[in-house]
Amino acid sequence: MEVKSINLRSSTADCKEQPTVEWSNFDLSVRFKNWMNEDVQLNFFDVPHFKFLSSDESTVSNLSDDQVYEVQSSDLLENLIQCDEIAAEEGFKHWFIGFNEIGSFIEVVFRSFTEK
Repeated sequence: MEVKSINLRSSTADCKEQPTVEWSNFDLSVRFKNWMNEDVQLNFFDVPHFKFLSSDESTVSNLSDDQVYEVQSSDLLENLIQCDEIAAEEGFKHWFIGFNEIGSFIEVVFRSFTEK
């Protein structure tokens, strides 16, 4: 799996508590307190797929769990295209968001994103 690192305005490293995740009408909201105890909210829109992964799982075991990654040439995106869940021209992205304080990643496929 080929990935590139994504720099958010606020790091997910050393978050002060477990993230709160809410999925409604295919939009995903991830809220957490960053290392400076500031509230951060990541909003993902048009989300056909997300899941939590332990940092020990083989899919992410070679990734640092204090960073965010975009998967290049994603097999998951290709599978979602093949089963007509999404269309190639819609510009979906596939990210892994690492939270090292809890040893987990959130894997998410989405069309657009904002950070507050």
